[in-house]
Amino acid sequence: MLSRLRVIILFFLAVPAAILALSATPAAAQPKNVALIIANSRYEQATALSNPPADANLIKNALTAVGFSNVAVVQDATRAQMEGALRNFSLLADQADVALIYYAGHGMELNNTNYLIPVDARLARDRDAEMEAVKLDTLMQMVENTRRLRIVILDACRNNPFDAKMVRSLGGTRAVSRGLAAVEPVGESLVVYAAKAGKTAADGTSGNSPFARALARRLIEPGLEISFVFRKVRDDVLQETSGEQEPFQYGSLSGQEFYFVPPKPGSAPAARVVDMETEAWDLCKTGATRGPCDSYISRYAGGRFEELARARLSDFGAPAAAPGLFAQAEAVAELGIHVRGAGGDGIAVDAVDPRGIASGQLFPGDIIMSINSASPDRSVAPASQLSGAMGAQGRIKLLVKRGPSTSIVILRK
Repeated sequence: MLSRLRVIILFFLAVPAAILALSATPAAAQPKNVALIIANSRYEQATALSNPPADANLIKNALTAVGFSNVAVVQDATRAQMEGALRNFSLLADQADVALIYYAGHGMELNNTNYLIPVDARLARDRDAEMEAVKLDTLMQMVENTRRLRIVILDACRNNPFDAKMVRSLGGTRAVSRGLAAVEPVGESLVVYAAKAGKTAADGTSGNSPFARALARRLIEPGLEISFVFRKVRDDVLQETSGEQEPFQYGSLSGQEFYFVPPKPGSAPAARVVDMETEAWDLCKTGATRGPCDSYISRYAGGRFEELARARLSDFGAPAAAPGLFAQAEAVAELGIHVRGAGGDGIAVDAVDPRGIASGQLFPGDIIMSINSASPDRSVAPASQLSGAMGAQGRIKLLVKRGPSTSIVILRK
Protein backbone atom coordinates (compact mmCIF):
# COMPACT_ATOMS: atom_id res chain seq x y z
CA MET A 1 0.00 0.00 0.00
CA LEU A 2 2.83 2.35 0.90
CA SER A 3 4.57 1.57 -2.37
CA ARG A 4 1.41 2.30 -4.32
CA LEU A 5 0.92 5.61 -2.50
CA ARG A 6 4.47 6.62 -3.34
CA VAL A 7 3.80 6.02 -7.05
CA ILE A 8 0.65 8.17 -6.95
CA ILE A 9 2.48 11.03 -5.24
CA LEU A 10 5.30 10.89 -7.76
CA PHE A 11 2.76 10.96 -10.61
CA PHE A 12 1.15 14.15 -9.31
CA LEU A 13 4.55 15.73 -8.81
CA ALA A 14 5.55 14.90 -12.39
CA VAL A 15 2.44 16.37 -14.05
CA PRO A 16 3.06 20.01 -13.06
CA ALA A 17 6.69 19.66 -14.12
CA ALA A 18 5.59 18.50 -17.57
CA ILE A 19 3.11 21.36 -17.82
CA LEU A 20 5.84 23.83 -16.87
CA ALA A 21 8.16 22.38 -19.49
CA LEU A 22 5.51 22.79 -22.17
CA SER A 23 4.69 26.34 -21.11
CA ALA A 24 8.36 27.25 -21.25
CA THR A 25 8.60 26.29 -24.92
CA PRO A 26 8.97 29.50 -26.96
CA ALA A 27 6.17 30.38 -29.34
CA ALA A 28 8.57 30.62 -32.23
CA ALA A 29 11.62 28.41 -32.60
CA GLN A 30 14.99 30.11 -32.68
CA PRO A 31 16.60 30.30 -36.12
CA LYS A 32 18.83 27.32 -36.81
CA ASN A 33 22.23 28.29 -38.19
CA VAL A 34 24.81 25.64 -39.15
CA ALA A 35 28.36 25.80 -40.46
CA LEU A 36 31.03 23.58 -41.98
CA ILE A 37 34.70 24.56 -41.77
CA ILE A 38 37.30 22.82 -43.93
CA ALA A 39 40.96 23.63 -43.28
CA ASN A 40 43.59 22.03 -45.51
CA SER A 41 47.23 22.64 -44.70
CA ARG A 42 49.32 19.42 -44.91
CA TYR A 43 49.39 18.78 -48.65
CA GLU A 44 51.08 15.57 -49.79
CA GLN A 45 52.44 17.15 -52.99
CA ALA A 46 52.93 20.76 -51.89
CA THR A 47 54.47 22.81 -49.10
CA ALA A 48 52.27 22.89 -46.00
CA LEU A 49 50.26 26.02 -45.21
CA SER A 50 50.78 27.33 -41.71
CA ASN A 51 47.54 29.19 -41.04
CA PRO A 52 44.46 27.09 -41.96
CA PRO A 53 44.26 25.13 -38.65
CA ALA A 54 44.46 28.30 -36.55
CA ASP A 55 42.09 30.12 -38.91
CA ALA A 56 39.57 27.29 -38.63
CA ASN A 57 39.65 27.45 -34.84
CA LEU A 58 39.29 31.23 -34.87
CA ILE A 59 36.26 31.17 -37.18
CA LYS A 60 34.69 28.26 -35.27
CA ASN A 61 34.87 30.22 -32.01
CA ALA A 62 33.33 33.28 -33.66
CA LEU A 63 30.44 31.33 -35.20
CA THR A 64 29.78 29.52 -31.92
CA ALA A 65 29.77 32.86 -30.11
CA VAL A 66 27.06 34.24 -32.42
CA GLY A 67 24.76 31.28 -31.91
CA PHE A 68 25.48 28.78 -34.68
CA SER A 69 24.04 25.57 -33.26
CA ASN A 70 26.29 23.19 -35.19
CA VAL A 71 29.81 24.03 -36.36
CA ALA A 72 31.65 21.04 -37.86
CA VAL A 73 35.40 21.26 -38.51
CA VAL A 74 37.29 19.02 -40.94
CA GLN A 75 41.07 19.34 -41.18
CA ASP A 76 43.51 18.07 -43.81
CA ALA A 77 40.78 16.40 -45.82
CA THR A 78 41.30 14.14 -48.79
CA ARG A 79 38.87 14.45 -51.67
CA ALA A 80 36.80 11.57 -50.33
CA GLN A 81 36.71 13.19 -46.89
CA MET A 82 35.74 16.58 -48.31
CA GLU A 83 32.92 15.05 -50.33
CA GLY A 84 31.73 13.06 -47.31
CA ALA A 85 31.76 16.14 -45.09
CA LEU A 86 29.83 18.12 -47.68
CA ARG A 87 27.30 15.33 -48.12
CA ASN A 88 26.66 15.13 -44.38
CA PHE A 89 26.48 18.91 -44.09
CA SER A 90 23.88 19.11 -46.84
CA LEU A 91 21.50 17.13 -44.63
CA LEU A 92 21.89 19.74 -41.88
CA ALA A 93 21.64 22.61 -44.35
CA ASP A 94 18.33 21.32 -45.69
CA GLN A 95 16.81 21.88 -42.24
CA ALA A 96 18.61 25.15 -41.43
CA ASP A 97 17.76 28.81 -41.81
CA VAL A 98 21.38 29.77 -42.50
CA ALA A 99 24.14 27.52 -43.83
CA LEU A 100 27.75 28.73 -43.95
CA ILE A 101 30.81 26.99 -45.40
CA TYR A 102 34.28 28.35 -44.66
CA TYR A 103 37.24 26.90 -46.54
CA ALA A 104 40.92 27.64 -45.88
CA GLY A 105 43.51 26.00 -48.09
CA HIS A 106 44.64 25.92 -51.70
CA GLY A 107 42.28 26.66 -54.55
CA MET A 108 42.64 27.37 -58.24
CA GLU A 109 40.73 28.53 -61.30
CA LEU A 110 40.94 26.31 -64.36
CA ASN A 111 39.18 27.29 -67.57
CA ASN A 112 36.86 29.62 -65.62
CA THR A 113 35.90 26.89 -63.12
CA ASN A 114 36.94 27.22 -59.48
CA TYR A 115 38.34 24.22 -57.62
CA LEU A 116 39.23 23.63 -53.96
CA ILE A 117 42.23 21.35 -53.57
CA PRO A 118 42.18 18.37 -51.14
CA VAL A 119 45.41 17.35 -49.41
CA ASP A 120 45.80 14.17 -51.49
CA ALA A 121 45.58 15.91 -54.88
CA ARG A 122 48.47 15.38 -57.28
CA LEU A 123 47.23 17.38 -60.27
CA ALA A 124 49.89 16.15 -62.64
CA ARG A 125 47.70 17.29 -65.56
CA ASP A 126 45.20 20.10 -65.74
CA ARG A 127 42.31 17.77 -66.56
CA ASP A 128 43.01 15.74 -63.39
CA ALA A 129 41.22 18.52 -61.48
CA GLU A 130 37.90 16.94 -62.46
CA MET A 131 38.84 13.78 -60.56
CA GLU A 132 41.10 15.07 -57.80
CA ALA A 133 39.68 18.45 -56.72
CA VAL A 134 36.27 19.71 -55.54
CA LYS A 135 34.37 22.32 -57.55
CA LEU A 136 33.04 25.44 -55.89
CA ASP A 137 29.76 24.64 -57.65
CA THR A 138 29.55 21.48 -55.53
CA LEU A 139 29.63 23.54 -52.33
CA MET A 140 26.83 25.74 -53.65
CA GLN A 141 24.72 22.72 -54.54
CA MET A 142 25.10 21.26 -51.05
CA VAL A 143 23.48 24.33 -49.46
CA GLU A 144 20.94 25.23 -52.15
CA ASN A 145 17.95 23.98 -50.09
CA THR A 146 18.76 26.09 -47.03
CA ARG A 147 15.64 27.99 -46.00
CA ARG A 148 16.95 31.54 -45.59
CA LEU A 149 20.57 32.33 -46.46
CA ARG A 150 23.58 30.54 -47.94
CA ILE A 151 27.13 31.81 -47.36
CA VAL A 152 30.34 30.33 -48.80
CA ILE A 153 33.61 31.94 -47.66
CA LEU A 154 36.87 31.03 -49.38
CA ASP A 155 40.27 31.90 -47.95
CA ALA A 156 41.67 29.93 -50.87
CA CYS A 157 43.14 32.58 -53.15
CA ARG A 158 46.78 31.70 -52.45
CA ASN A 159 49.38 31.06 -55.11
CA ASN A 160 48.73 27.66 -56.69
CA PRO A 161 51.75 25.40 -55.96
CA PHE A 162 50.64 22.85 -58.57
CA ASP A 163 50.68 25.33 -61.45
CA ALA A 164 54.37 25.17 -62.33
CA LYS A 165 54.50 21.37 -62.70
CA MET A 166 51.01 20.81 -64.12
CA VAL A 167 51.00 19.42 -67.66
CA ARG A 168 48.64 21.29 -69.98
CA SER A 169 46.52 18.90 -72.00
CA LEU A 170 43.69 19.00 -74.55
CA GLY A 171 45.72 21.08 -76.95
CA GLY A 172 46.69 23.61 -74.30
CA THR A 173 43.22 25.18 -74.31
CA ARG A 174 42.86 25.22 -70.55
CA ALA A 175 44.31 28.16 -68.69
CA VAL A 176 45.23 28.06 -65.01
CA SER A 177 44.98 31.55 -63.47
CA ARG A 178 46.12 33.21 -60.27
CA GLY A 179 43.48 33.21 -57.55
CA LEU A 180 39.87 32.35 -58.29
CA ALA A 181 37.45 33.40 -61.01
CA ALA A 182 34.46 35.67 -60.43
CA VAL A 183 31.15 33.89 -59.80
CA GLU A 184 27.48 34.84 -59.89
CA PRO A 185 25.50 32.97 -57.19
CA VAL A 186 21.73 32.93 -57.46
CA GLY A 187 19.01 33.48 -54.86
CA GLU A 188 19.78 34.41 -51.26
CA SER A 189 23.45 33.45 -51.56
CA LEU A 190 26.79 35.11 -50.90
CA VAL A 191 30.20 33.91 -52.02
CA VAL A 192 33.06 35.77 -50.33
CA TYR A 193 36.70 35.59 -51.48
CA ALA A 194 39.62 36.55 -49.28
CA ALA A 195 41.01 38.31 -52.37
CA LYS A 196 39.27 39.61 -55.48
CA ALA A 197 39.03 37.46 -58.58
CA GLY A 198 42.41 36.85 -60.21
CA LYS A 199 44.40 37.99 -57.14
CA THR A 200 46.10 36.10 -54.32
CA ALA A 201 45.68 36.34 -50.55
CA ALA A 202 48.32 36.69 -47.86
CA ASP A 203 48.89 34.18 -45.06
CA GLY A 204 50.07 36.86 -42.64
CA THR A 205 52.72 36.59 -39.96
CA SER A 206 50.74 36.43 -36.72
CA GLY A 207 49.34 32.88 -36.80
CA ASN A 208 46.14 33.83 -38.64
CA SER A 209 45.56 35.25 -42.08
CA PRO A 210 44.55 38.92 -42.25
CA PHE A 211 41.22 37.86 -43.73
CA ALA A 212 40.43 35.36 -40.96
CA ARG A 213 41.29 37.88 -38.24
CA ALA A 214 39.08 40.55 -39.77
CA LEU A 215 36.22 38.12 -40.36
CA ALA A 216 36.26 36.76 -36.79
CA ARG A 217 36.32 40.29 -35.37
CA ARG A 218 33.40 41.55 -37.48
CA LEU A 219 31.20 38.46 -37.10
CA ILE A 220 30.77 39.08 -33.39
CA GLU A 221 30.21 42.84 -33.64
CA PRO A 222 26.64 43.70 -32.54
CA GLY A 223 24.29 45.48 -34.89
CA LEU A 224 26.21 44.90 -38.12
CA GLU A 225 23.87 43.91 -40.95
CA ILE A 226 25.50 41.27 -43.14
CA SER A 227 26.25 43.69 -45.96
CA PHE A 228 28.23 45.81 -43.46
CA VAL A 229 30.08 42.79 -42.04
CA PHE A 230 31.85 42.01 -45.29
CA ARG A 231 32.39 45.65 -46.20
CA LYS A 232 34.18 46.20 -42.91
CA VAL A 233 36.18 42.99 -43.42
CA ARG A 234 37.26 44.38 -46.79
CA ASP A 235 38.34 47.68 -45.22
CA ASP A 236 40.22 45.91 -42.41
CA VAL A 237 42.17 43.67 -44.79
CA LEU A 238 43.00 46.51 -47.17
CA GLN A 239 44.38 48.51 -44.26
CA GLU A 240 46.40 45.63 -42.79
CA THR A 241 47.91 44.66 -46.15
CA SER A 242 48.58 48.26 -47.26
CA GLY A 243 46.14 47.89 -50.12
CA GLU A 244 47.68 44.67 -51.47
CA GLN A 245 44.72 42.39 -50.71
CA GLU A 246 41.07 43.25 -51.30
CA PRO A 247 38.35 40.77 -50.26
CA PHE A 248 35.35 40.59 -52.57
CA GLN A 249 31.81 39.31 -52.24
CA TYR A 250 29.52 38.07 -54.96
CA GLY A 251 25.75 37.75 -54.83
CA SER A 252 22.78 40.04 -54.38
CA LEU A 253 20.58 39.69 -51.30
CA SER A 254 16.97 40.77 -50.84
CA GLY A 255 15.87 43.67 -48.65
CA GLN A 256 15.32 41.35 -45.67
CA GLU A 257 17.98 42.23 -43.11
CA PHE A 258 20.22 39.63 -41.46
CA TYR A 259 22.43 40.08 -38.40
CA PHE A 260 24.93 37.62 -36.97
CA VAL A 261 24.52 39.59 -33.73
CA PRO A 262 21.37 41.75 -33.51
CA PRO A 263 21.63 45.39 -32.41
CA LYS A 264 21.70 45.97 -28.67
CA PRO A 265 18.35 47.02 -27.17
CA GLY A 266 17.82 50.74 -27.57
CA SER A 267 20.52 51.16 -30.19
CA ALA A 268 19.76 52.02 -33.78
CA PRO A 269 21.00 49.48 -36.33
CA ALA A 270 23.30 50.71 -39.03
CA ALA A 271 21.47 51.76 -42.16
CA ARG A 272 21.58 49.24 -44.97
CA VAL A 273 23.88 50.39 -47.78
CA VAL A 274 22.61 50.17 -51.34
CA ASP A 275 25.33 48.50 -53.39
CA MET A 276 25.16 50.59 -56.54
CA GLU A 277 27.63 48.39 -58.41
CA THR A 278 25.58 45.27 -57.72
CA GLU A 279 22.40 47.09 -58.74
CA ALA A 280 24.02 48.09 -62.02
CA TRP A 281 25.24 44.53 -62.63
CA ASP A 282 21.76 43.15 -61.92
CA LEU A 283 20.40 45.39 -64.65
CA CYS A 284 23.13 44.23 -67.03
CA LYS A 285 22.64 40.51 -66.45
CA THR A 286 18.83 40.68 -66.78
CA GLY A 287 18.61 43.28 -69.55
CA ALA A 288 17.32 42.46 -73.02
CA THR A 289 19.78 44.85 -74.71
CA ARG A 290 23.39 45.92 -74.27
CA GLY A 291 22.70 49.38 -72.80
CA PRO A 292 22.89 48.46 -69.08
CA CYS A 293 26.10 46.47 -69.63
CA ASP A 294 27.72 49.36 -71.51
CA SER A 295 26.75 51.61 -68.59
CA TYR A 296 28.18 49.19 -66.02
CA ILE A 297 31.54 48.95 -67.80
CA SER A 298 31.68 52.72 -68.31
CA ARG A 299 31.22 53.46 -64.63
CA TYR A 300 32.85 50.45 -62.95
CA ALA A 301 35.99 49.83 -64.99
CA GLY A 302 37.90 47.10 -63.13
CA GLY A 303 34.83 46.35 -61.01
CA ARG A 304 33.77 43.06 -59.43
CA PHE A 305 31.57 42.06 -62.34
CA GLU A 306 33.49 43.53 -65.29
CA GLU A 307 34.44 40.13 -66.73
CA LEU A 308 30.85 38.95 -66.46
CA ALA A 309 29.52 42.18 -67.97
CA ARG A 310 31.86 41.89 -70.96
CA ALA A 311 30.82 38.30 -71.45
CA ARG A 312 27.18 39.41 -71.34
CA LEU A 313 27.91 42.09 -73.97
CA SER A 314 29.19 39.43 -76.34
CA ASP A 315 25.67 37.97 -76.39
CA PHE A 316 24.35 41.14 -78.02
CA GLY A 317 26.97 41.62 -80.76
CA ALA A 318 27.86 45.05 -82.12
CA PRO A 319 25.88 48.12 -80.95
CA ALA A 320 22.83 48.86 -83.06
CA ALA A 321 22.60 52.11 -85.00
CA ALA A 322 20.35 54.75 -83.49
CA PRO A 323 16.87 54.41 -85.05
CA GLY A 324 15.92 58.07 -84.64
CA LEU A 325 12.40 57.18 -83.43
CA PHE A 326 10.35 59.26 -80.99
CA ALA A 327 12.56 62.31 -81.40
CA GLN A 328 9.73 64.62 -80.29
CA ALA A 329 9.57 65.24 -76.53
CA GLU A 330 6.44 64.01 -74.73
CA ALA A 331 5.18 64.65 -71.20
CA VAL A 332 5.05 62.01 -68.48
CA ALA A 333 2.50 63.54 -66.12
CA GLU A 334 3.03 60.97 -63.35
CA LEU A 335 6.71 61.93 -63.06
CA GLY A 336 6.59 65.56 -64.10
CA ILE A 337 9.12 65.20 -66.90
CA HIS A 338 9.33 65.49 -70.69
CA VAL A 339 11.21 62.72 -72.50
CA ARG A 340 12.12 61.63 -76.00
CA GLY A 341 13.98 58.79 -77.67
CA ALA A 342 17.74 59.23 -77.35
CA GLY A 343 18.76 56.76 -80.00
CA GLY A 344 20.17 53.34 -79.21
CA ASP A 345 18.55 52.04 -76.06
CA GLY A 346 18.13 55.19 -73.99
CA ILE A 347 15.41 57.72 -73.16
CA ALA A 348 16.50 61.37 -72.89
CA VAL A 349 15.08 63.69 -70.23
CA ASP A 350 14.34 67.06 -71.85
CA ALA A 351 12.66 68.93 -69.00
CA VAL A 352 11.76 68.43 -65.33
CA ASP A 353 8.79 70.09 -63.59
CA PRO A 354 10.03 71.50 -60.24
CA ARG A 355 6.67 70.50 -58.70
CA GLY A 356 6.86 66.89 -59.89
CA ILE A 357 8.12 63.85 -57.99
CA ALA A 358 11.23 63.65 -60.19
CA SER A 359 12.38 67.13 -59.21
CA GLY A 360 15.83 66.99 -57.66
CA GLN A 361 16.40 63.41 -58.82
CA LEU A 362 16.22 63.70 -62.60
CA PHE A 363 17.70 66.54 -64.64
CA PRO A 364 17.59 67.70 -68.26
CA GLY A 365 20.21 65.80 -70.22
CA ASP A 366 19.88 62.60 -68.15
CA ILE A 367 19.62 59.38 -70.16
CA ILE A 368 17.33 56.67 -68.75
CA MET A 369 19.02 53.36 -69.55
CA SER A 370 16.54 50.96 -67.91
CA ILE A 371 13.05 50.97 -66.38
CA ASN A 372 12.36 48.57 -63.49
CA SER A 373 15.43 46.51 -64.45
CA ALA A 374 14.34 46.22 -68.11
CA SER A 375 15.81 48.06 -71.07
CA PRO A 376 13.50 50.51 -72.87
CA ASP A 377 11.47 49.08 -75.72
CA ARG A 378 12.50 50.99 -78.85
CA SER A 379 9.16 50.20 -80.51
CA VAL A 380 7.09 51.93 -77.80
CA ALA A 381 6.93 55.66 -77.08
CA PRO A 382 9.20 56.52 -74.13
CA ALA A 383 6.49 58.49 -72.31
CA SER A 384 4.09 55.53 -72.55
CA GLN A 385 6.66 53.14 -71.14
CA LEU A 386 7.37 55.34 -68.14
CA SER A 387 3.69 56.02 -67.47
CA GLY A 388 2.84 52.34 -67.65
CA ALA A 389 5.69 51.28 -65.39
CA MET A 390 4.78 53.90 -62.79
CA GLY A 391 1.05 53.21 -62.91
CA ALA A 392 1.40 49.50 -62.28
CA GLN A 393 3.19 49.74 -58.92
CA GLY A 394 3.25 53.39 -57.88
CA ARG A 395 7.03 53.03 -57.85
CA ILE A 396 9.64 53.03 -60.58
CA LYS A 397 13.35 52.21 -60.56
CA LEU A 398 15.49 53.83 -63.23
CA LEU A 399 19.10 53.36 -64.24
CA VAL A 400 20.15 56.89 -65.19
CA LYS A 401 23.29 57.97 -67.02
CA ARG A 402 24.42 61.50 -66.21
CA GLY A 403 27.60 62.45 -68.04
CA PRO A 404 30.23 59.80 -67.25
CA SER A 405 28.33 58.55 -64.20
CA THR A 406 25.48 56.07 -63.84
CA SER A 407 23.18 55.81 -60.84
CA ILE A 408 19.96 54.21 -59.63
CA VAL A 409 16.97 56.55 -59.16
CA ILE A 410 13.82 55.33 -57.39
CA LEU A 411 10.67 57.46 -57.66
CA ARG A 412 7.44 56.94 -55.72
CA LYS A 413 4.01 58.56 -55.94
